[in-house]
Amino acid sequence: MADFVDQQFTKEEVASKVLEQYDEQITRSFYQCVMGGGGHDIHFGIYKNETDGVKESSQHTTEWMMAQMEWAKTITPGMHVLDLGSGHGGGSHAMAQKFGCKVTGYNLGPGQNSLNMERCAELGISHLVDAQVGNINNPLPQEWTNKFDAVWSCEVLCHAGDKVSLFKELVRCLKPGGVFVFSDIMGADGADEAALKGFTDRNATTFMGRPSMYIDFVKEAGFKYVTWWDGSNHLERYFRNMLSQIANNRTEMNAKGISDQYLDNWVSSLTERADIQQEKGVFAWGVFVARKPGEGEL
Repeated sequence: MADFVDQQFTKEEVASKVLEQYDEQITRSFYQCVMGGGGHDIHFGIYKNETDGVKESSQHTTEWMMAQMEWAKTITPGMHVLDLGSGHGGGSHAMAQKFGCKVTGYNLGPGQNSLNMERCAELGISHLVDAQVGNINNPLPQEWTNKFDAVWSCEVLCHAGDKVSLFKELVRCLKPGGVFVFSDIMGADGADEAALKGFTDRNATTFMGRPSMYIDFVKEAGFKYVTWWDGSNHLERYFRNMLSQIANNRTEMNAKGISDQYLDNWVSSLTERADIQQEKGVFAWGVFVARKPGEGEL
């Protein structure tokens, strides 16, 4: 199972490592429990209430990203959204249900895609959502030029080896005036890459972005920058909630084939992350919004 101690990867290497990290049966079970709380929203969370855990806070993130997207562009039935790195499909499901729009997931893991579509069938939204296997480190399909009204990406871009090239591909795939909303885990501006070891040892990364870098990247790619919402203050609590999920569900995860060694490695990594975030605030996380210029817009 995925352990990447003292390793970061090239654009050419990272896809196989992402599959190892996320799409083996055992690792899918781990993430669904420890980050999803049993649900399909598997990403960092926003805390609204004292009782929120990983499941509730992750759902709040999905809701907040949809609010940010709709603020930048009204999303209506008949529109088409690309969910870049759709994972288990939590974002796809939420957008299809809220907006009645069509959503295409583009995701490296066929096992995750299967879970996504199984959940779509349960929710009665299979007619709105599809999930395709694809690698964000390769050019996107040529037939996608000017195809999508919006692009959504939730904590995927840390796996992109050339972020500007990918953003230029997204500009190509969006219709004029289309909106791009994304979240990512990053280093804080000014943080040394070595200080992020508690994350990079457990995740298949190329290099970790910084908030100021992403703002520059979207502009360089041809987007009009709209906003960046900083949710970094939620990270420490989320890291500690992940530790609680491991402690409270260890027996169940062992029964699914997840070894104590794998879980202990995660406990060590998450403890390091939470402590260094508390002491030095080296990680950043939040939501960015950008737009492709409209027809005739400079």
